[in-house]
Amino acid sequence: MSSTPSTPSTPSTPRARAWITAGLLSLALCGCSSLTGGTGGSAGGDNGGSSTTSSAADGPEVPATSLDLERVCTDGLGYSGMPAYDRTKKTVHPAMLMNNPGDTWSQFEPPAGDFPKGWILGYSDKPADAELVVCVERTKASPTGKKCDMESDDGKPFTVSTYNTSYRLTVVEARTGEELYKHTGEAKSDECPMYIFSSKGEDKDKYYNEVRPKDYRKRVQPFIAP
Repeated sequence: MSSTPSTPSTPSTPRARAWITAGLLSLALCGCSSLTGGTGGSAGGDNGGSSTTSSAADGPEVPATSLDLERVCTDGLGYSGMPAYDRTKKTVHPAMLMNNPGDTWSQFEPPAGDFPKGWILGYSDKPADAELVVCVERTKASPTGKKCDMESDDGKPFTVSTYNTSYRLTVVEARTGEELYKHTGEAKSDECPMYIFSSKGEDKDKYYNEVRPKDYRKRVQPFIAP
């Protein structure tokens, strides 16, 4: 999937060509949380290939790719062959981060430094090693009314409309599908983006303020690293 970064139109300064994360935006986060139980107390990856799982004849069911974990987020259906989660054990319980910006679920690996090493499994790790699944889903988008003048990499000007978003964050046991934690909140900004990422097939005239992984780090810590 090809992507093209675009920059704001600022004739008075040299135009840089670099990729910068949306973390440069200032987001205002608010919402409510709920602890719902527990045991013992968009870019995304698919880990290669199509989505398949072990058959009953092969033994306990495990996800073959990260795409298989969609059902954990949407329907609370876990995989019996995945590691058991016990929150009473004071150790790191690795999680897979799944993201849905409004159309489909995919794995997301946070930028380096957002989480301590070992908390979130990466694209090269096995989904079957996860004890937890952290699900982040955009539930609503509202126009801010702000228009931003941008310039594409080839120098063509265009205008972007910005949107604030609402999201739902859940922490789910990978093995049982049990929801351990839920939080709903908003990601807001009144600033124009410095850069945007537009992928093939996406509407480059819209920019969505999204919650950043480091913004919910403290919310998931009690479950990943109790």
